[in-house]
Amino acid sequence: MSAPPDDDPRAAAVTSVPGESTPTEALPEREDRVASFSPGEILGERYRIEALLGRGGMGEVWKAYDLKLRVEVALKTLTGKLFSDARAFELVRREVRAAREVVSPNVCRIFDLVEVDGHELVSMEYIDGATLLGLLREKGPLELRAASEIASQLLAGLEAIHGAGLVHRDVKPENVMLTRAGRVVLMDFGLAARKADAALGLRAGTPAYMSPEQAQGEGVDARTDVYAAGLVLAEMICAEGLSDESTRQTLWKALRHDPPAMPESPWRPILLRAVAKDREERFDSAAALARALEEVAFRVEGAEDQTPYPGLSSFKEQDAEFFFGREAEVEEVWKKLEHASLLGIIGASGSGKSSFVRAGLIPAKPDGWGHVICQPGNRPFAALGQALLPEVGRDDEAMRELIGLEDPKLALSAIGRWRRRHDEVLLIVDQFEELFTQNTPEVQSRFASLLGRVALEAAVHVLLAMRDDFLIHCQSQRSLKPVFSELTALGPPTGADLRRALLQPALACGYRFADEKMVEEMLAEVTRERGALPLIAFTAARLWEQRDRDTGYLTREAYDGMGGVGGALAQHAEATLALIGEQRRSIVREFFRNLVTAQGTRATRDVEELLSLFVVSESLTGEVPAVESRAVAFEVLQTLIDARLLTSFELPGGEGEPARRRVEIIHESLLTAWPRLVRWQAQDADGAK
Repeated sequence: MSAPPDDDPRAAAVTSVPGESTPTEALPEREDRVASFSPGEILGERYRIEALLGRGGMGEVWKAYDLKLRVEVALKTLTGKLFSDARAFELVRREVRAAREVVSPNVCRIFDLVEVDGHELVSMEYIDGATLLGLLREKGPLELRAASEIASQLLAGLEAIHGAGLVHRDVKPENVMLTRAGRVVLMDFGLAARKADAALGLRAGTPAYMSPEQAQGEGVDARTDVYAAGLVLAEMICAEGLSDESTRQTLWKALRHDPPAMPESPWRPILLRAVAKDREERFDSAAALARALEEVAFRVEGAEDQTPYPGLSSFKEQDAEFFFGREAEVEEVWKKLEHASLLGIIGASGSGKSSFVRAGLIPAKPDGWGHVICQPGNRPFAALGQALLPEVGRDDEAMRELIGLEDPKLALSAIGRWRRRHDEVLLIVDQFEELFTQNTPEVQSRFASLLGRVALEAAVHVLLAMRDDFLIHCQSQRSLKPVFSELTALGPPTGADLRRALLQPALACGYRFADEKMVEEMLAEVTRERGALPLIAFTAARLWEQRDRDTGYLTREAYDGMGGVGGALAQHAEATLALIGEQRRSIVREFFRNLVTAQGTRATRDVEELLSLFVVSESLTGEVPAVESRAVAFEVLQTLIDARLLTSFELPGGEGEPARRRVEIIHESLLTAWPRLVRWQAQDADGAK
């Protein structure tokens, strides 16, 4: 094993004792234990040691697996000199207690301070990533678009720390980590202090990033961290880059000039205010600094041809650059996938499950992994075969096996061929509830059995994404019962994550929302909604369509005109219905009646199946000739598809069979957000009674 880096931020976390301690009552002597662990060793029947991550002046940090919580953790060993006096050790305890109060995906979680087998250990979240400093040294200065995304998460983490009544006091690129999923995590609570303690002015931190008041040992507050954050942001966009320490020192000296020699960029006036020597002139919070950065729009070449918001559709793999706010959940699922063969993602309709797996999970897959994704529909075996078809290429034998996919032996053989082409493979079955709503019990049982065998016998990782109210159906399938021990509940993003999901796609294209009040109103309208994500995505998509290309704004006028988030979807549906006309409204109702299951979920139908309803029902009345009836129904159907209330897709036909065009409602949120459709469903239910 190669030697771990001495400057790994985890090696310093929660260990640096702030201030200069004076001799006090000594604690019992302890030997200065260093590096006494070995990979595979079990500590206290709780932690399985896996690898040494780094060394710091106050101890070492090890990667371990918590056998009780079943998660990977980082364990920081505390060296004997921390226990030389009671005051020093009490400060460490206070820091751990304070750090545990901060809960944010952008701050490293601190779990506990424990004594195991004679060792004092701090248990914390294991962050699999690289430092911001490492990225800057490898990539050089960042473009504003990339820097903006890192800054938004970094400042969200700082705001969470300040919200818990703490001041970090050591913000620097070495203490910022970036994960494969794109999450930005602020590390090292070693110097964090409560605001009440910070007012005492304990002099601690990294000199180059200290604000004037911090360097002079005066009281510190959130503006102290704003100063350091301003320096970090300047380093991210410094044209000279941070190739070595000499270039960093040159930048540090320039920033401490009066006035500071700030890099030329659209951020320059904002950063000048962030690093003002007089704290009264700085932004008073990390959130205020983040808002100021959001106001800086920089046009992106080709942005006018982009569609950053999916509306009522889901994000696809190619939309990953516009998918924000789910980084922590993506990491959580990938950590589970490394150990589990069958697991599930559950969430309410509108929680963003499809977008999560397609634009979040798949783009973050490790090197060497293959994947396929399918939706069961009413032909689950055919759907799986279609998904595997591109993976077998010109393998004639595998293609023949795919045709007979309902035969378990042939299915396992075909999937095994795919499996052998990769280090690991992931089979995602999205909208898994369709297996239960659109198929007979016999088909449900056979397909569930196949998935169980694929996970156990073919060494394939199987991920089932489904509505939470259909999870209980898995209980009746013996082969699916393991999914109950490996569940990830996906709720709609909230707080800072929901805000990023709303703002960052527009910012990535060089556009911004007209004012902060409008953003707050949009977020407030969906905060308590189960279908928050599609509602806000649809509204943002409408705002994007009506954007002011001259000013680069998503305008208040457009937002008020559509009636806000709550009225946007219903208004769009009603406008489409008016376009279709009163005489054809019954056709629209009949379409939706046949695209909703008895359980109130979406149903997928063949276009031909839908159109045949009108040929039979209307031609028998003698009111409309069959040919004309079909033509009118097809015209209405196409209008609904063009309006994005319905979506249409094509399934390639099998050998000697034509392709089939399928139709479904664009998103289940429409079933509850459109008052007219709710009324239609209620009337149909009353009629059935």
